[in-house]
Amino acid sequence: MAVTVFPKKVRGTAGAIAGRIGLGVASLLIATGACAQAAAPVPITLYQGADRTQRLLEGARKEGALNLYTSMAAADDRLLIDAFEKKYGIKVKVFRSAKNILLQRVINEARAGRNEADFVGNPSPEMEALVREKLLQPVISPVQQDLIPAALPKHKMWTGFRVYMFVEAYNTDKVSKDELPKTYQDLLDPKWKGRLGIESKQQEWFYTLVQAMGEKKGLQYFRDLVRNNQVSQHNGNSLLTNMVVSGEVQMGLGLYSYLTDQRKAKGAPIDYIALSPSIAYTDGLGIPAKAPHPYAATLFYDFMLTDGQKIVSEGKAFTTNKRDQETLAKFNPIYMDAPHILDTYDRWVKLYDDVLNGR
Repeated sequence: MAVTVFPKKVRGTAGAIAGRIGLGVASLLIATGACAQAAAPVPITLYQGADRTQRLLEGARKEGALNLYTSMAAADDRLLIDAFEKKYGIKVKVFRSAKNILLQRVINEARAGRNEADFVGNPSPEMEALVREKLLQPVISPVQQDLIPAALPKHKMWTGFRVYMFVEAYNTDKVSKDELPKTYQDLLDPKWKGRLGIESKQQEWFYTLVQAMGEKKGLQYFRDLVRNNQVSQHNGNSLLTNMVVSGEVQMGLGLYSYLTDQRKAKGAPIDYIALSPSIAYTDGLGIPAKAPHPYAATLFYDFMLTDGQKIVSEGKAFTTNKRDQETLAKFNPIYMDAPHILDTYDRWVKLYDDVLNGR
């Protein structure tokens, strides 16, 4: 039986009422409140009935639209949106931006009372930041049972959709296989001076790698690497990947494996290795607590974890579906701990900037 717990401000009043009208009536009032709570409708994001998909589709068609906020690359996003619109006939309106700008927009709109986002796609640290702002709602879907553990935080406020595996990409015309490093320490060799590049906004990767190395040892390693081998800085994973393809940077550190695989499949002179420890994190999906089109959002959520994962797999990305688990295990990845990153985020942003700039 449910037990009603009164807020402190009203407990005294409840006790006085019980004393005047008798415990039996007071108990009835409490039970009535409990029944009213039990009768509350289940949010569509938590609905688990056999007719779930049909109910979602009917509701989504009445809503008629989906407002998608995403940091995914435009080319990847377009394939997913086109497939969803074709399958369900629901029009998708997209706001696309860098992950940090996207995060701030969702927060700012919510604070201003403008709840426009139905669905947010952003990396796990940024999704966890929205959880702390209490801007997401839990989602339970039958397709979650097909996902790897790293995709499923206990609070269920977001779910990992695909895996970003960080690798060391190199230009195959500029770097021979026999000189490839076998460990991170090998990159301290003077032969790599002026040949290495790094993404300047990968604080989360930096944090996780340094922690895996041991903080003191890891920080010293990066300071030595930057100071001795003049590692160049570049803003954006796609940009740095392109620079490796052109040969302007002979090896890029902390690049997404799927970008390398995409370019390699098109004949570009690029490949990658994965030095140990290998770092990974998930790209998350979430539905805002006050999404104006919750049926369309939940329908898109299920789509992204089924048809959507098959589409991104064709684009050389790793998904969080268990069918990719064996391949991911070969990297023996360390997944970023999003809550811990957020706890000390400002410190690591500064540390990364200081290390890259020799401070």
